[in-house]
Amino acid sequence: MNLDINWLIGLHIPSDLLPQGLLWASNVLFLLCLLLAIRFAHWKVLLNSQQSQHVFLGAVVLLLTTWGFKAGISPGLGFHHLGATLFTLMFGWSLAIVGLTVTMIASLLLQASDWASLGINGLISIVLPIVSSYAILKFSQKWLPDNFFIYIFVCAFFGAAVAIALSRLSAITLLLLINAYPYEQLVEESLQYLPLFMFPEAFITGMLITIFVVYRPDWIATFDDERYIRGK
Repeated sequence: MNLDINWLIGLHIPSDLLPQGLLWASNVLFLLCLLLAIRFAHWKVLLNSQQSQHVFLGAVVLLLTTWGFKAGISPGLGFHHLGATLFTLMFGWSLAIVGLTVTMIASLLLQASDWASLGINGLISIVLPIVSSYAILKFSQKWLPDNFFIYIFVCAFFGAAVAIALSRLSAITLLLLINAYPYEQLVEESLQYLPLFMFPEAFITGMLITIFVVYRPDWIATFDDERYIRGK
């Protein structure tokens, strides 16, 4: 496996591997998800706070940079840091979808690349991992003790590991179903490396969330001092 540092950062799967019907359907579905996120995003909170704007835009720029470090061989089988769980915990699911979509569009503008596959890659690399991260957050809030370490290890560490696993497994399954690559190649170039990339995703997300919770808890929209610390 080689490390390719370039601006092919937002799109995992190129459109020439996918049937036209799937491309159109995924684009429509991703657009609906984006519109839903825009509808429910807390724009007043973001627009009324200059600090929140700086944090949000700074996170987008930093994520765009980290997406530039991509490991992979064949198109559609690469890995890069998602940041989906980090954005979900920092900004909530709706602004997370908006933020990662802005990042993906920025990457396309930088390279004038494959716009036709924006939808399918948006669903796999943005919507699915954000939904899973949000689901784990809500599950922990409902069924697990309101504890600082539960938030860090379950919502951040475990949530990030699950997010990247679901994202890559869904991409691998899709490529298998459309016969884009032989099963052996999918295993050799992507599936067997999945555990190696789950840990860095979990570690980076957990580390950053821990730092922010300790020093800048106002940056984490889903963290409540009363719930997780003071009320204990």
